[in-house]
Amino acid sequence: MAHKKNNPFAEFERLSSEIEEMFFRFYGGPRLRVMKGGSFQPLADVYYVKETNSVIVKLEIAGIAPDDARLTVQDKTLIIEGSRVDPEQDGQKVYQQMEIDYGHFKRKIMLPVTVDADNARASYQDGFLTIEMPVADKAASAINLPIIVKDKK
Repeated sequence: MAHKKNNPFAEFERLSSEIEEMFFRFYGGPRLRVMKGGSFQPLADVYYVKETNSVIVKLEIAGIAPDDARLTVQDKTLIIEGSRVDPEQDGQKVYQQMEIDYGHFKRKIMLPVTVDADNARASYQDGFLTIEMPVADKAASAINLPIIVKDKK
């Protein structure tokens, strides 16, 4: 009981852990889904910058070559898709722990406003893909964005 008094969130943490384990058993876990040919979703931040009147989407895609990713802006949706390949796919491995997602990914992000896709810019640096899209008055047709690779600082 002393432990619960010291940590008021102990019960919540236990319950959260049990729920995660239940979903893992029910769905086979994210790792099994990827190993069976499923896809993963890279983590993303989406925010608005008042000074430049633009929407920024930043994705964590370390290990993914910019040439292996495609960006499409359509209406108020940004679609990012591509793949991350395990460079050491020799088939002779027995994993103790596997946390890095490989395979196909596709991420659809609903944008909070209409953006000017013709003037959008995408850059890749240090494992992060950053897409800057100016806010627009009206929607344009779908457009594919090129990704510019920045040198390390």
